[in-house]
Amino acid sequence: MSKAYVAKRLAMLFMVVLGVLVITFVITRVIPARPELLWAGSHPTEEQIERARKELRLDEPIYVQLYYYLKDFFTGDWGVSWRTRQPVLQDIMESLPATLELVFAAFAIAVMVGIPLGVLAAVRYGRLADGVVRVFSVLGASAPVFWIALIAQLVFSSWLGVLPGAKRVDESVVIETGFREITGFMILDSILQLNAAVLLDALKHLVLPALVLSLYPLGLTARMTRALMIEALNEYHSISLQVWGLPRRLVVYKYALKNVIAPVIASLGLSFGYTIIGAFMVELVFVWPGIGLYAALALLSFDYPAVIGCVVVVALVYSLVNMVVDIVHASLDPRVKL
Repeated sequence: MSKAYVAKRLAMLFMVVLGVLVITFVITRVIPARPELLWAGSHPTEEQIERARKELRLDEPIYVQLYYYLKDFFTGDWGVSWRTRQPVLQDIMESLPATLELVFAAFAIAVMVGIPLGVLAAVRYGRLADGVVRVFSVLGASAPVFWIALIAQLVFSSWLGVLPGAKRVDESVVIETGFREITGFMILDSILQLNAAVLLDALKHLVLPALVLSLYPLGLTARMTRALMIEALNEYHSISLQVWGLPRRLVVYKYALKNVIAPVIASLGLSFGYTIIGAFMVELVFVWPGIGLYAALALLSFDYPAVIGCVVVVALVYSLVNMVVDIVHASLDPRVKL
């Protein structure tokens, strides 16, 4: 991996963030709304509304507002949330770990389940197992995530009562055990504090939303693995190894699968952005206190600084993940040059 490649990708990342920032800012200013009413508080007078417009620079041309916003943004001042009255960056940093924990858990499930399913479908090509995996992967990748979340919540929480249907952890367990947040990642913090009660409760709350969110990347992973494994098993060297007497299991898992892992990881990186958006829907259904729930509340209250901050963070995380995936892809596959 060359330094020039990293510098080029970082420059592209900066341009992406800048473009997203400008476009989102302009859109939020064009939408017909009166955010000064939110800033001025309940039952404001005309003088308070006018003062709020000046404080928010809404009385100035949009290019002047954009100039001051960009200047403050790149110095670390992302503005103040008009809803919470706290710095937007502080709100996002408090909400982001919950979303990342959910997304990472979903991707772990997708990789651990999707790759074996894809291999199984390829090995059993044209048989019942192949058909079942194909149907499951198509449904998982195409079904609306919010609908699946509602059905899962209804069945496993309301009807069966086997899993919690909302929130990230039971507050009573946190209070009783004296748990405190360190990194913002509930699972990691409970392990660091050797708090088994909070760990088990957090895992119970994580299972259902993570399973729902994993369906799209899991279906994509299974389909990609199946297609690539079928192609790899039909290549000349794979057929030759079996003709020479090597067991089929050895050919599948030692030789063919090795050529499949790298492109599957690359496809997962491309699906990360969609999974983040899906996490927003899942967080709304399960009242998961992440950036998705924060962004939804900001949209409903016309909290423009919070909306812009959330969009920029998603774009930044998506670009960083894709850069890391490209680097990992190149390190696993010598045919790829950076």
